[in-house]
Amino acid sequence: MKSPTLASLLLLLYAGFLAPFTMPAQAQDWQSLFNGKDLSGWRELNGAHKWEVRDGMIVGSTVPGQPNGFLCTEQQFGDFVLELEVSVDTLMNNSGIQFRSKSYPEYKNGRVHGYQMEIDPKPQQWSGAIYEEGADRGWIYPPEKMGPEAKAAFKRDDKNGYQWNHYRIEAVGPIIRTWVNGVPVAHLEDDRYLRGFIGLQLHANNENDPQGSFSIRFRNIRIQQGSLELTPMEDQVPVVSLLPSSRAPRPKNALSLRIDQDQEAARIEVYAADKNRPVLTQRALPDQRPYLHPILAPDGKGELTEYRPDHHPHQTGIYWGLKRVNERDFFMNWNRDYWRRISASVQPDSGETVRWQTVYEMLDESGEVLMVETQNWSLQAYADRYVLDLEWQGEAKKEVLMGKFYVGGLFVRMPWVPETICEILGASGQEGMELEGQRAIWSDIGIKLDGREDFARIAILDHPDNAAFPTPWRVDSQMGLGPSRQILGDWGLAAGESETIRYRLLIYTGEEDKALKAEVWKDFFGGN
Repeated sequence: MKSPTLASLLLLLYAGFLAPFTMPAQAQDWQSLFNGKDLSGWRELNGAHKWEVRDGMIVGSTVPGQPNGFLCTEQQFGDFVLELEVSVDTLMNNSGIQFRSKSYPEYKNGRVHGYQMEIDPKPQQWSGAIYEEGADRGWIYPPEKMGPEAKAAFKRDDKNGYQWNHYRIEAVGPIIRTWVNGVPVAHLEDDRYLRGFIGLQLHANNENDPQGSFSIRFRNIRIQQGSLELTPMEDQVPVVSLLPSSRAPRPKNALSLRIDQDQEAARIEVYAADKNRPVLTQRALPDQRPYLHPILAPDGKGELTEYRPDHHPHQTGIYWGLKRVNERDFFMNWNRDYWRRISASVQPDSGETVRWQTVYEMLDESGEVLMVETQNWSLQAYADRYVLDLEWQGEAKKEVLMGKFYVGGLFVRMPWVPETICEILGASGQEGMELEGQRAIWSDIGIKLDGREDFARIAILDHPDNAAFPTPWRVDSQMGLGPSRQILGDWGLAAGESETIRYRLLIYTGEEDKALKAEVWKDFFGGN
């Protein structure tokens, strides 16, 4: 009997089969993505081609000289099974089905990027392979991995007219699999994109092409979400895994915690039950912005946060600071006449999860309240990691406008000197300053603290319900990092209006663990 691989364990996990003592959720009913009458729920991105509805089909026709164009769903999807039928002119260059795809103005002028299941009418027979459109990796399930039956599955148009091909994509966590006309084609393990839109591609053709315009037709487009029953995959289909190499299993059992509050010192501390040093400290002084510092590495070797370093004296540990709130700067100004504490409290409980709350008034120049900021925190600790959740709520007491700026919101200040060995990674493959101003569902900041040979890390995971999701990131070159809605532009609240923003912080050690982040992120928002 074969030993289970990391990929097979992940597949079970994401399919919902490893949740003990619970009844499995049911798969949702199939949802049609095309009503057969018009293009409601779809939008064109990139090229300016011709898209129309004809006889219950979506028909796309190329405009010579235009770049690749995509008809994309307005809705985004995470885990799903997608089915549709496609017929394509034999002379068309190629096409594809985009999924878990993205388009941001700040990334290559909005270029669509993400996974693409190939539609290939040419004799080379590449249909069903997987390409990374618009990014850096190209073929990620290359055609040479396809077997003879898979290559022969696609039916080209012939003299008898349209030949309809049935396409199926299953995407659950990092497991992606494709079928053409019921024949299994690709089995990919990758986690660069975990959520995004679905798109239909019209490939560019040369403006001087003597053949002129080409067309492709789609129909019966439907999707299923929920707890999915995945189709068995034939053993002869090679698996291409782009996940990190398998590591020893991480501990599953949470540690027992206790939480203590010293009202006089304005300090809240969280301890593992058998330790004398707190794993985390919350400071909540009467006239200063609240912050978390220090945070101890899960193995006890070093502190992951820093207190007001010379290079950024307004920053301490993990904190929330908005810029340009009615032109008032709560990011740079951490005390004086900007903040006034209302309360700091703990949930008087010990166990596997501890919770606490801080409530502060944010003051204008005359001392009147602009907003009331509430931070609800919870922490779970394991032998090798912490899971720290923040629910931030801002309630406007008068009309407020948060002006566009390159920073503002949750921020992490890690220790840094010029000799520090460190790395910053984004969910879409960004490294270091490449992440600055870019959107990503998570970021991971790692540092080699004094006394340790490996990295200590803080990963910040965005929540799909956040208004700016996926939120763009502020990165500075001295190991400061945070997501910021303000990068996208102005946003405001009317008097009495509130907004809630949620993040999860994963604190761990060692090499980057994408599989762990995917698991923890999916658990954060409920999985689809």
